[in-house]
Amino acid sequence: MGNSERKLPNYLIGIAGVHFVTSELTLRGLIALPTIRNTAGIDILVGEPDGSGQASLQVKTSSKKVNFWPTSRPEKCLKGPHSFYVFLRFLQEESRFEVFLESGDNVFKQVEENWEEYKKLGRREFPYWALPSSDNEIQLLREKWNTWRPPSV
Repeated sequence: MGNSERKLPNYLIGIAGVHFVTSELTLRGLIALPTIRNTAGIDILVGEPDGSGQASLQVKTSSKKVNFWPTSRPEKCLKGPHSFYVFLRFLQEESRFEVFLESGDNVFKQVEENWEEYKKLGRREFPYWALPSSDNEIQLLREKWNTWRPPSV
């Protein structure tokens, strides 16, 4: 079986996602540092070179073209004006990642709503964030990633 046919383990897909995001941010002139694997919730610390902006990123990566990503339980989601989530899905046919960016507060809100909905339905809770149903809203999340800089401190 050739390398292109081999299924990578999920942890390697996750590592590839973190390094992809780190690389892209570095190419934008930002200081982007991946954390070690045991840093709860934060995958990358990002800053402007002059220290004027800083952020913490959580990266969620899928090896498939999914419309939702499992997350931490609501109480463990990153929140606040300097917290963001980067969601990646690998487009196999194009050999590239598709990237979406959302604020930690918006991710927390959706995860909490989904969590509560599952509880109301009597189902086992499943924390996740999903893409919006509107193509325009999805495009806005792509554009947010393409133009993002860490917020001022």
